[in-house]
Amino acid sequence: MSATSKWLRRLLLLFLIAVVAIGAAFYALYFRRTSLPPAAPHALVASSIASLPGLSACWIETGKTFSNFSFGSTAGSLLVRHPAGDLLIDTGNSSHFDEEIRGYPFRTWFKLQFLAGQLKPPVPLPELLRRVKEDPAKLRWVILSHAHLDHSGGLMDLPHVPILLSEEELQFAANPSVEAKGFVIAAHVQKFLAPGSPTLRFDPQPYEAFDESANLYKDGSVVVVPLRGHTPGSVGIFVNLAPRLRLFYVGDAVDDERGFRERVGKSLMLRDSDDDEALANQVVARLSDLHEKLPELAIIPAHGRSAYKNFFPGGPLSCVVSGQ
Repeated sequence: MSATSKWLRRLLLLFLIAVVAIGAAFYALYFRRTSLPPAAPHALVASSIASLPGLSACWIETGKTFSNFSFGSTAGSLLVRHPAGDLLIDTGNSSHFDEEIRGYPFRTWFKLQFLAGQLKPPVPLPELLRRVKEDPAKLRWVILSHAHLDHSGGLMDLPHVPILLSEEELQFAANPSVEAKGFVIAAHVQKFLAPGSPTLRFDPQPYEAFDESANLYKDGSVVVVPLRGHTPGSVGIFVNLAPRLRLFYVGDAVDDERGFRERVGKSLMLRDSDDDEALANQVVARLSDLHEKLPELAIIPAHGRSAYKNFFPGGPLSCVVSGQ
């Protein structure tokens, strides 16, 4: 065997070893999940839902990765069109993402680029909204599932609009140690109200599997519930287009659909993003229990692209209308 052939065989072997090592690392970091105990028994409060003319929900995708695979990730917003004024749920990354993270130490900068940086918006959020004939200046509210940079960043591209956040989340976002870890960006936080001025308050009114709720429009079309754990003020948002056409946007309470379908925790690479891991795991178990009891309810994790595709068969920039 010639020296060239031996060299090529060794090179091929090294390549195969590298592929196996990368695959094993990716499995350990992302695909391997820990099973969680079931949720504590909790009564399910039946909700009264009626179709509201003029109500619709639109998928506004600002970024994506591995879009041709079932584990593909997404970022962006849900637009809820309502006769009393439109609501934007989350905003994705800022179009100034690279500038905003430039000052972080290399280790933090690299992690942000490797994770959130893969979902940077090639097209700013206002332009995408205009593509579905939504005027960003006429939004009634923006509600954030939580204050992390890949959910609040799009605020930097929007005109001034009232932002709905709880007192717990305002306090969390204002904590310098949270900013130091790269979870929130100071410029984003300046878009929020100061701590002590919460714009989202919960009533002691049970809703589905939750003990508190906020009925935003007072008509049952959009109901917010606390999902404390990923961050202290994380929330989930029910959008009720019709009695059998409902979605429950849960932010980063789970990585993807596996979280609530298999009752498993977060992947290793994302586990440290939970502010309170024990509380976050209890939320996962509650979502899993809710999925078993209400299988027709579309639970949509913020980054679970397959869940979006199931609810929005027309893909990004498509809308589902009440009564369809």
